[in-house]
Amino acid sequence: MRLNVLVFPCGSEIGLEIHAALRHAKDIRLHGASSVSDHGEFAYARYRRIDAQAGSPGLVEALNALVDEWGIDLVLPAHDSVIPLLAEATALRAPAAVPDAGTAAVCRDKRLTYDRLRHLGIVPADVEGLAREYPIFAKPAIGQGSQGAERVDGPERHRQLLDSGIAYVFSEYLPGAEYTVDCISDAEGRLLHAAPRSRARVKSGISVRSAPASDAGAMVAMAGTIAAELRLRGAWFFQVREDREGVPKLLEVAPRIAGSMALSRMRGINYPLLHVYAHLGRPFTVLPQEHEVVLDRALANRYRTGLRYSRVYLDLDDTLVLRGAANPLLVALLYQWQARGTPVVLLTRHAGDPLECLRRHRICPELFERIEHLRDRTPKSAAIGDDSEAIFIDDSFAERLDVHRNCGIPVFDLDAAEQLLDLRA
Repeated sequence: MRLNVLVFPCGSEIGLEIHAALRHAKDIRLHGASSVSDHGEFAYARYRRIDAQAGSPGLVEALNALVDEWGIDLVLPAHDSVIPLLAEATALRAPAAVPDAGTAAVCRDKRLTYDRLRHLGIVPADVEGLAREYPIFAKPAIGQGSQGAERVDGPERHRQLLDSGIAYVFSEYLPGAEYTVDCISDAEGRLLHAAPRSRARVKSGISVRSAPASDAGAMVAMAGTIAAELRLRGAWFFQVREDREGVPKLLEVAPRIAGSMALSRMRGINYPLLHVYAHLGRPFTVLPQEHEVVLDRALANRYRTGLRYSRVYLDLDDTLVLRGAANPLLVALLYQWQARGTPVVLLTRHAGDPLECLRRHRICPELFERIEHLRDRTPKSAAIGDDSEAIFIDDSFAERLDVHRNCGIPVFDLDAAEQLLDLRA
């Protein structure tokens, strides 16, 4: 039986990593919801935008409507602000992958986090009032990532932050490298694995370049002490920064998936999947891999089009086969069309035998409804005829112009074919 999992808000970086990690899981059926228009509707095939904002009184009611409609087995929060809300939501009609309300509150407020974990000796030294010497470090007490964090170099800026109306945590300045430690614990809160990774490049508070940390012993030990104290289930992480002596000091703990957990996923641990298992009480083991890998993140495009087509006409040379190899994007599209029952006609002027070319490049001829081999100057538009619900893909502008003028159907070069690929799950 497949589990119906609801991700909210699904368009956050966290929600998109959950999608990437779970979209191929055979026992998971993903559903996404957001309270604002976001990228989630381009990633989640089962998507709903709800009117209730996080923190609004109607949020639980709106989520319950989706729980009932979709038969949701588990709700996965995909933003820090949602975790304490769901932890307190006793009226929610499906379990949520969150800690108890008290622990959720501790993790959400860095003042409470530091108070709870100070006896472990891993928390940076507090600065009360104006500092005796600068620089010091300031970070909003309630926030995520490195958003709003700054080095404070003197009393003037320190006073501004004290008078800003925002609750800050002021602590010793930590000049060293910053790391995130991805952790996975079982259903009883026992730590199974900790994977420290660098935060080599950060954008808008999000780590966008990360690699496994080479000297990780102290951070792995820190993971054990935090796990024993908080007993978090499933996936969670904490961030540290090294002091002047290279000793890692705690910045924050978050009981959720991290967007850059994709790095650890590439090394054998699917944190979102194990997070689901832990919160549903399922047993599991981990099998970490130790190969080198670097994660670098950037904006990626997805598209929603108004195209409606019932057949595809596809060129061979310099299109399906490009630079002496099969074009991986078009091969993926061939299998997408095959699964959806969309017939594809290979329409080619190939100088040799098209079947031999397909076999040489390991492209299955049965993926095509038929192969039209034009051996003379017959325009491709004549081969398409009055097939008005088709599309045409060809690298040649002259061929595209002919087809568009004479058949009136949409035509695409290779650079535009990516809009046809549906990666939603």
